[in-house]
Amino acid sequence: MEKVMFGKKSNVSDDAKTAELQSETAGLWGNFNRRVSEILSTNKVDLRTLPAISIQALVDTVIQAKTAVDLRVAFEKLQSTFEQARSQETLHLNQYILGLRSLLWSSLNQVMDQMSVMNKESEQLDGLRDKMVRALDSDDLLQLKLAVKDWVVLQSSMSQERKRLANETQTNYQRQLSRLQNELYLTQTELKLDGLTQVYNRKAFDSEIAKTLQIAQLSGRTSCLLLFDIDHFKHVNDTYGHPIGDKVLQHFAKLIVQNFPSRTDFVARYGGEEFVVIMSDCDLKEASEKAQRFVALLRKTTMTFGSVSLRITVSIGIAGSRSFEKTDNWIKRADVLLYQAKEEGRDCYIVDVAAA
Repeated sequence: MEKVMFGKKSNVSDDAKTAELQSETAGLWGNFNRRVSEILSTNKVDLRTLPAISIQALVDTVIQAKTAVDLRVAFEKLQSTFEQARSQETLHLNQYILGLRSLLWSSLNQVMDQMSVMNKESEQLDGLRDKMVRALDSDDLLQLKLAVKDWVVLQSSMSQERKRLANETQTNYQRQLSRLQNELYLTQTELKLDGLTQVYNRKAFDSEIAKTLQIAQLSGRTSCLLLFDIDHFKHVNDTYGHPIGDKVLQHFAKLIVQNFPSRTDFVARYGGEEFVVIMSDCDLKEASEKAQRFVALLRKTTMTFGSVSLRITVSIGIAGSRSFEKTDNWIKRADVLLYQAKEEGRDCYIVDVAAA
């Protein structure tokens, strides 16, 4: 008798192995869930800022594990990646909180300075009051004139000091707030970028494509989605190692940014060796011409990293936006066209002729 486990056939004699794997899965999953709960209880940053692509790849590794040892290793890597992502978010949040605390301390120092000035003014007023009382008691006109003069001078001095302090406080607040705004902007931007390639990440892409499609449908103008996949990238990793593979991804991302420089071009890493470009307010003819130039450029580009020199090619699927269409379907159409390019020999692009 045979049964299917993880999509593969195994004999009844493997029941013990299967039971061990299931037991290991239950234990590790329980530990992982408890650790996730602990992290989320101390850090309320939005879970959606996790690097979904990396996590999904590790989850796939867990699912594909064939032995208890493989499963434990995969789970440990998944948990480590999860904790690292949360730690990075916590660091950004703590930096912003530190800036707010700095602003608060600065405000407190300003208040203390003003209180010090007020105490000094109070002492001066007390002295002047005593002087005026003595002048009034003596009926000495000269002393009265001098006391009034001192009063006018003191009031003028106090007014100028208050104005100086107010200007100083305002300048300090503006400087502190400007710094905090810049730090917050940089933090928000950093969370939208792919850590390896420094183009936009999947989360930023999901947000951008939804806005682009909505604008295209409302305006009646076409936007284009280009889905790129580096050909035989697994061979690059297997032959030269993942560090070289990472450098290839970084160089490839730079080439896309350089060749799609319009302010309406949105470049993102979709996942693994796949990248996307959203060309807003652009027809399929223009998108095809740019894709053709990019494929030709990449074909003759030699990438050199130390002693390693190599060339890569790319396959591209190009789909134009449609009325009354959801983003998922737009992406799916581009994906289908991409795989048509793969089937036709790679190193080419396929455009959605039906929409052209």
